[in-house]
Amino acid sequence: MVELDPRDAGAVAEVVRRRAEERFGAVALAEPPSSIGAGFDSYIHVVRLAGTGLPDEWRGPLVVRLLPSVDREAQARQEAEAQAWSRSLGYPAPRVIEVLPAEAGLGLPAQVMERAPGVTMLDALTRRPWRALALVDQLAALQLQLHALPIGTWPGASDPRALVDKRLGLPRRAAEELGDLDLTDAVARAGGLVEVAAAGPAVVCHGDFHPLNVVVDGEAAAVIDWTDAGLGPREADVSRTLLLFHIAAIAASGAVERTALRIAGPRLARRYRRAYESASALDDERMRAWEALHALHGWAQVLTLHAGGFEGESSSEQGRIPASVGDFLRGRFDAAMG
Repeated sequence: MVELDPRDAGAVAEVVRRRAEERFGAVALAEPPSSIGAGFDSYIHVVRLAGTGLPDEWRGPLVVRLLPSVDREAQARQEAEAQAWSRSLGYPAPRVIEVLPAEAGLGLPAQVMERAPGVTMLDALTRRPWRALALVDQLAALQLQLHALPIGTWPGASDPRALVDKRLGLPRRAAEELGDLDLTDAVARAGGLVEVAAAGPAVVCHGDFHPLNVVVDGEAAAVIDWTDAGLGPREADVSRTLLLFHIAAIAASGAVERTALRIAGPRLARRYRRAYESASALDDERMRAWEALHALHGWAQVLTLHAGGFEGESSSEQGRIPASVGDFLRGRFDAAMG
């Protein structure tokens, strides 16, 4: 079998088309497929199919998200379960249609889901900056809504320590494979945060809740990318959102936008925390512990990207994130650790 290039939207679309045709009869591509430039360790394409036998959920624009290595099928299914579970409780998340194993023809595990209409909240914010405060308030309301979901039927791990362990997974692997002594020391120091970070009432945490992972269409919104979802204290989720506001400029598409976000990011973070805490209090000690964990994770991620990624995996974002972001995150880790 010819190896498929996961960056090739046309090749990916053809595999999805053939699979749909095997199940539903004659199927064609309704429009040329396209790639979405998002995702630090995934390849994301938009595909639209046409055919008289297609079920309704297959007729709209589809997002096909490929994970970077063949051993990530379990992760793909866990993410899909978290997203589907949240949607089943009325939370605004796109419908998951199918999870494909690597042997389905793509060579990598993949998720197929409906594409939410609209643009990312980051795009909405930069196109209409006068709406920034309203969008930040909307984002906080969406996170509060998620944290209010009943967790009794959550499909994943129920121990919040699993969320801490998941956040430490990449730094531990990076420290071992890269041999970076400073990172190795930081991972050892972060091990002392487990008890504080896992304490407090558990809620559903998205794990990567920020304006690039929320699609808005007028007043409607949909939350995407449930890679890091799990149960843990609300501080785990909020602290990551706040940290990402401080480094939002890396997602900018141009110099003017980058400068604006560098200035506005900290102000928006303060607004966000006030909006969230107007409805639910946050514990300062847990906030610091989780900021340290998230900063460590980000620092390790930047080091890994600039080292060429882990063996056996490829990255859609290699080279995009400046090394200076890793230095910034290392400083945030040290400050949070005290």
